[in-house]
Amino acid sequence: MANPVMNSIVKDWSTQSTTPAGYPEMPGYQPASAQAHNPYVGETNPYGTQQGVDYSGQPIYGAPQGNPTAYPAPSGYEEQMASYEAMMNAPAADAVDRGTMTYDDVVVKSLMCFGLLLMGATAGWLTGIVTLGAAMLVALGACVVTLGLALFIRFSKTVRPAAIIAYSLIEGFVFGALSFAFELMYPGIVVTAVLATLVVIGTTLAAFTMGFVRNSSTLTRVAGIGCTAFFFYYLVTFALSVTGLVDMTAVNNTKIFFGIPLGVIIGVLAVFIGVLCLVRDFDAVKVGVANNVPEKYSWLCTFAIMTDVIWIYLEILKILSYLMRRD
Repeated sequence: MANPVMNSIVKDWSTQSTTPAGYPEMPGYQPASAQAHNPYVGETNPYGTQQGVDYSGQPIYGAPQGNPTAYPAPSGYEEQMASYEAMMNAPAADAVDRGTMTYDDVVVKSLMCFGLLLMGATAGWLTGIVTLGAAMLVALGACVVTLGLALFIRFSKTVRPAAIIAYSLIEGFVFGALSFAFELMYPGIVVTAVLATLVVIGTTLAAFTMGFVRNSSTLTRVAGIGCTAFFFYYLVTFALSVTGLVDMTAVNNTKIFFGIPLGVIIGVLAVFIGVLCLVRDFDAVKVGVANNVPEKYSWLCTFAIMTDVIWIYLEILKILSYLMRRD
């Protein structure tokens, strides 16, 4: 399905306010420039005791400068001032103190979600070894569940970490069952697809990090339109295949240019759209960290990147199947 466009993140983090030191503003907070002016700053307190007059038999605050009988500092005053100076000299709050998203947050959550994805894939693969028919039947139902979870995560007004974790596990089962089915028909295809996916992701990340590719409004629009178009394309072709109205296998094997099957051309285009989505979501992480968005949005960034990787892997798997079929 289409990878979710995270406009809601930008809208939410644009309303965040912080103090000059970097901490989130608390209710009732006012900066120093907005606080009420003290009319007695720099002036003599008109209600203070007259200088040189002692009504209590004790030295007074208002004694002239240099008077050895000046009132001593209250007990504990030095300790309080030392503590205050220590707080003022302390370093400003970092991202962890402020509860904002960091690259580490995205990396840790990505490792966790991809670990759950692999756990689910292992379960799907082993189920396929025991009974492939049952595994594919369960995978079909799991596809419906993951589609519902993805829509729920995308359109929910709050971040849903539990739904993202569940999506990782269930999508992993589909991932493993399909991979096993392809491996039975084309031995060695899974290892090749995994390596090709890692190369595509690594190249895209390196190009983005070094500035060779950048996100833009045009790239975001093309990625969004491409994802939506492929979502409806696969939905329609699946319906046509199930009903038997069109033999999509024959259509995808149709030679178009230089003997290249139509399925390969569509697959390459789909991988290209997946790479655009990956660039867009890498940029979402970069912008989120730079704008100090709340830490919870690292879950959405992880979800977006994970769906990109799944998309690219499955498309590469299909491309390889068409090429091996020709052999």
